Amino acid sequence: MDRSDWQELARLTARLDELCVQLEEAEADSKIAMIYALEEEIAATDEMRGQVFNRLHDRVTEEAAA
Repeated sequence: MDRSDWQELARLTARLDELCVQLEEAEADSKIAMIYALEEEIAATDEMRGQVFNRLHDRVTEEAAA
């Protein structure tokens, strides 16, 4: 199994954690423009993470079936 996908999944998960912390801070300070920008970045990062997760899931399933 390709380690780079696992590393990418970990990287994207860590990035989501960072973005969520930043979002909480922006919400606490009522920084509306930053909130919208962070929400968009969170959505995009979450979508990328989902794609990597699905790729890993498919590989694990194929390997288990082999």
